Amino acid sequence: MKTKRFLLENFVKENDKFHIARTTIHSRNDLSLHDHDYAEIFWVEKGNGQHLVNGHKIALHPGHLVMIRPQDQHTFTSDKNGITIMNLAFSAETMEHLGSRYFPDSNSYFWTSEVVPFHKLMDLNTIHQISKRAENYWKGPKTNLYIDSILLSVFRFISLYDKVKVENESIPAWLNKALHEFSSPELFKTGPNGFARLCEKHLDHVNRTVKRLFNKTLSALVNELRMNYAAQQLSITNVPIKTICMDCGITNLGHFYNLFKEIYHQPPSVYRKTTQIIA
Repeated sequence: MKTKRFLLENFVKENDKFHIARTTIHSRNDLSLHDHDYAEIFWVEKGNGQHLVNGHKIALHPGHLVMIRPQDQHTFTSDKNGITIMNLAFSAETMEHLGSRYFPDSNSYFWTSEVVPFHKLMDLNTIHQISKRAENYWKGPKTNLYIDSILLSVFRFISLYDKVKVENESIPAWLNKALHEFSSPELFKTGPNGFARLCEKHLDHVNRTVKRLFNKTLSALVNELRMNYAAQQLSITNVPIKTICMDCGITNLGHFYNLFKEIYHQPPSVYRKTTQIIA
């Protein structure tokens, strides 16, 4: 397969320092094998596919974030429903500056010596926050100040995700199991008592453990899990907000709005408008 070379100057206006785009790929023919004269970060918002990079084939799922170096040769394929990715392209000079200033001794991210570029599968809430941050720069000035700002925010999101992941490793297995399984409308409707039953522990013991590990009550944790589900539904579906509220096990729509705003700092309708995936 012949490799094409993509140039940043073909994607940006004069004096712009970076390019942001959202793309839905439906087949291998949508994007040929290529490399760049620039660096790129892309993340998967929706759909599944394959990343063909440097002779390797890597499965892509919602939540995957990948850092592409200028010399990497890659393209994509998707399943029958397509794969929606958001990508951020910027100059190799910016990549080198970022490395020398913030990651001088790093063998990770853009500076890994591995054949396959850096990639990480993160939770969709984190990916949606990265997308939202990128969208804030979509129509603004494409200056060095703003590319530095958005790149540092991406690294911060990765760092926070890794920190939470490490903390989760200290969570008891019975609680970790419940945290992963408590994710459906049927369970949300059972509330804290249903969560405790998943733990197979007494309600008071679960509440004390949650308070010690997370510094919050079991009820607050349950509501946070409900709102994480709500945020995902708002981003990737057109299900009415009232239905999402009921699916979260909350019968009072006003209470649902207050809980959502407390965690996501905006009403559900605004969150849906700013994060709704374009496919």
